[in-house]
Amino acid sequence: MSERLTMGLTEASETLGISHWTLRRYIREGKIRAVRIGRRVLVEPAELGKLVNREASVGRAARRVQ
Repeated sequence: MSERLTMGLTEASETLGISHWTLRRYIREGKIRAVRIGRRVLVEPAELGKLVNREASVGRAARRVQ
């Protein structure tokens, strides 16, 4: 199995191009699901895709309203 199941917050935030503090806020707000294993907080790569798609659809809806 070569595909990683999870990534740490630093890698996930770099992938999204946001700070790790913003990513932590998204997790706290429930925008992204994360798992805690010991002291590490891990995110599934699919969760990042869901966030991007959800935010993109909100942006399109906001442009339609204006």
